[in-house]
Amino acid sequence: MKTKITGLIILIGLIITTVLFNGCIKSPDFEAEKQTLLVIHKAQEEAHLKKDANQFVNLFSDSMISINRGLITIVTQDRAIKRFQNYFNTVLIKSWEDVAPPVIDFSEDATMAYMVVDKLVVLTYKDEENKTIEETTHFAWVSVLKKQENGEWKIVCNISTNEPKENE
Repeated sequence: MKTKITGLIILIGLIITTVLFNGCIKSPDFEAEKQTLLVIHKAQEEAHLKKDANQFVNLFSDSMISINRGLITIVTQDRAIKRFQNYFNTVLIKSWEDVAPPVIDFSEDATMAYMVVDKLVVLTYKDEENKTIEETTHFAWVSVLKKQENGEWKIVCNISTNEPKENE
């Protein structure tokens, strides 16, 4: 009988401790986290307009998964910097505009998120005959972001598609 009462007291104590502990856990501030991701979204635009591959790639995790044109690749930061700097060196981005505001959603603990982006980009580049070509492309992508141990958000996966628009 004494053992049953002791077990019951321990069980009640565990239940009370669990309830109190869960009541003390701070729930994430989803609005603040959303604003942080919108800052990242803006930083992507700034990096493109300033042609700053380092700023852009700094938003990625050390090795990011990229899905584009039917290919899945693991992109290291070094490789991404070279790729984007080469791209930035060959184009002039005239506009980088959201078609609609990004759609952002979080895991329940706000350690993972996704951002759906719908964007229209106008750029110019020189063709092989050194003629300036203006191109308008409708881009859509999903970035998966993970909150790092230091609290910073990094893009861990990006799934992208685009549709070139006919220039008039």
